[in-house]
Amino acid sequence: MNVRVQPIADLNRIRTRILLLTLALVIAAATLLSVRTHQLFEAALTPEIMQKTDAVAELATLDVEQALNLGIPLEKLVGVVAYFDEVRASHPEIQFAGILNPQGRPLFMSGDGMQEAATALSDEVSAFALGSIDHDIVRDGDYDVMLSRADPGGVTAAVVAIGLDPRYIHRQLEELTADVFIVLLVALFLAFEMAVVLLTGRTITPLNQLISAVEAGAQGKLHRLIAYHANDGIGRVIARFNAIVQGLNDRYRRLVDGAGQRPALRDRVTALGARLGLIDGPLESYGIRASINDVRLPLFVFVMAEELQKPFLPLYIRSLEVHDSWLSPQVLIGVPISVYMLTLALATPIAGSWADQYGSRRIFLSGLVVAIGGFLGAALAGSLLQLVGARALGAVGYGMCTIAAQGFIVQVTTRADRTQGISVFVTVLMSASICGTAIGGILVDRIGYRPVFVCAAALCLLAGMLALRMMAKTKAPEPAARRFRLGDLGIALRNPRFLALVMFAAIPNKIVLTGFLFYAVPLYLAGINISEADTGRVMILYSLVIVFVGPWVSRLNDQRGYGWSLVFAGTLLSGLAMFLLWFRADIYGVSAAVLAVAFAHALSISPQIALVPEICGQDIEEVGQTMVLGALRMLERVGSVIGPLLVAGLAYCFGYIAALMTMGGMIAITAPLLLLARWNTRSPQVPT
Repeated sequence: MNVRVQPIADLNRIRTRILLLTLALVIAAATLLSVRTHQLFEAALTPEIMQKTDAVAELATLDVEQALNLGIPLEKLVGVVAYFDEVRASHPEIQFAGILNPQGRPLFMSGDGMQEAATALSDEVSAFALGSIDHDIVRDGDYDVMLSRADPGGVTAAVVAIGLDPRYIHRQLEELTADVFIVLLVALFLAFEMAVVLLTGRTITPLNQLISAVEAGAQGKLHRLIAYHANDGIGRVIARFNAIVQGLNDRYRRLVDGAGQRPALRDRVTALGARLGLIDGPLESYGIRASINDVRLPLFVFVMAEELQKPFLPLYIRSLEVHDSWLSPQVLIGVPISVYMLTLALATPIAGSWADQYGSRRIFLSGLVVAIGGFLGAALAGSLLQLVGARALGAVGYGMCTIAAQGFIVQVTTRADRTQGISVFVTVLMSASICGTAIGGILVDRIGYRPVFVCAAALCLLAGMLALRMMAKTKAPEPAARRFRLGDLGIALRNPRFLALVMFAAIPNKIVLTGFLFYAVPLYLAGINISEADTGRVMILYSLVIVFVGPWVSRLNDQRGYGWSLVFAGTLLSGLAMFLLWFRADIYGVSAAVLAVAFAHALSISPQIALVPEICGQDIEEVGQTMVLGALRMLERVGSVIGPLLVAGLAYCFGYIAALMTMGGMIAITAPLLLLARWNTRSPQVPT
């Protein structure tokens, strides 16, 4: 009997094709939806603005008529300019507003362009004043001007003129296009994550079961059935597969019974059963093993929830009530960020020991509960102190979830594919950061600060539901040689090169990340009237560069061994990037600085980790590589805590631009110090 089994390589190609097809369909659908949304918005925006402007002009006209009915001469009206200034401030689509006499001469003006428009439209205004139409729209070059007659006695006494900003609609369409692009990007990332999980993860889907069962059959395990009985396309295929497996095992059972007491025939039948994985007893239901993709989607949703606050957190802190304090407002804004980073640094190793003791799944779910409490506390915070407590609670939740996810990956992977598992972890963090930061900027621009934290809590709840569904209860991890202890930080004191790497590369890079990107960028852009949505779009540039440039740098370092040079170049560039603000202090200059910092960190972060085995060979032999890397992670968090407070103190004294350039100069100086430390110290020998 010949049994033909589909090769596993073909199944992998099927998975890849399905993934690409899914992404292509998502892109096509989202693109069509985006184009249609843009068309509908453009068609509805102009009439809506005209209707709104007409209402504003009518209200102003009624006020003028009321004053004229009281016998106040038109030229003697007071507060008209201030009134129109308030109208313009409340309606950004209005470029100018004022009152003209029936001959078209301006009497009261507010806004740029009023005088020129009145001169150009004097004939149109005179004709309108003599007519019987109460409202009309005339065009002066690029301006649409709404005219409204004030005629308390039946004779036109004044004309209210309101000019629309021709750039307003263009700006609205640009913002819509940017928002639609962000939504498209988020949809693409989310579709990718879901497709990867559905095609390769442990999620109980019939397609996964079928693929896994065929793979098992290729390995000679034809004694397992798939428990799926739906009357759909896959269900019919699975039913056929089950019938084949059941038929083969029934035939084998009859052969075993027929062999009876004939040893030669029984041996041949037994050998056939062993080769094909057939059994003469009850068939098993196919089980699915845990994989790194089981935690992928819950982790993605959780990290996206945490990243929602990035574009506006400093602005939210600034809006809270602050009691009398000896600290400057700039420093107070940096306190919650620094407390968050400090709490995260302290909570992560403790959460790691909990994950080892109670299991990664349980700690991940517990961390979500803690994070939900932190988000709701931030949404309800009425003072800075309450927000600090809420963010500290959120840091504990974040530390528990991320370390539990790492522990889960370690438990379900072997030593051979563990690096790939950690790579998946980093990719999910960066992808979720892009999506969360971008969506957070859009949401806060429309619903405000506090509701965004509620949305984050809802996403955590969704992540919990996904984790309950997808994450398996893994076995307890094998006991390690010993867990990380604070005493391991003494490695930095006895290894000069490790100390130099931490002091002159790891900590400076974290100072730039939290001080510049997390603290200064939202505050500075808000100070130059940039919306939170645009701020979010600027901030995601960092994660995009890390995602696309980071792997390339890692491969370059692995192939060429340029570790020290890359760390030096990255640290130097992260400091010099701040001086781009000297040339342009607008949103484009900030965007350029963010891109430069991102490229610098892509150059230096991965090589930092790769250098640890080279410079800490004896320490790794003594306490293990995990302990040494844990010490590096713990010490670099010092920079995360210092960054916001350092920039805040400098900004209080010199302003943001000068503060960032001062910090950048300090960071740039550490790069040559790193090389000096390398040359002046002797590297410990790496054990062979």
